Amino acid sequence: MSDIDTLIRMRNRFLALSATSFLIWQGMQIGQDIFPNSTAYGLMTLIALVGSLGFAGAMVMFLTYANRVTRTNSQATIQDELFDHNQAQAVRIAFIALMAAVVALYVLTDFVVLDVDLMIRGLLIVGVCVPQFAFLLLDRTGNDGGAE
Repeated sequence: MSDIDTLIRMRNRFLALSATSFLIWQGMQIGQDIFPNSTAYGLMTLIALVGSLGFAGAMVMFLTYANRVTRTNSQATIQDELFDHNQAQAVRIAFIALMAAVVALYVLTDFVVLDVDLMIRGLLIVGVCVPQFAFLLLDRTGNDGGAE
């Protein structure tokens, strides 16, 4: 069972890296768009580059993870009922968060002029990061449930 636990930890680490890197990358690009003449523009560019490289690295690591799962023939064990439940819950949470963000941005446009590119990038961040972070939180609480 050690191989399965290792693969699950590996998956969760790659998910965390992917979501965090994407958030940093896109967040810094939003910062660059909002403050184009800032003295910190160069630093935001560097941080955005690091975030994009981290996201690309996470995608490559997922290929390594998928290869390892295929090699050990453990897909059915890793993707059990709890995984399916957590995945469905994460998608529900992400959908609610995305709809809330759409409504909030729609209402906000009545008070201030918002750049469409910024709104789309913000919705992209919510759509990509929320399901991954929600899954990680649900998986953590589901796996720690009383086994100490």
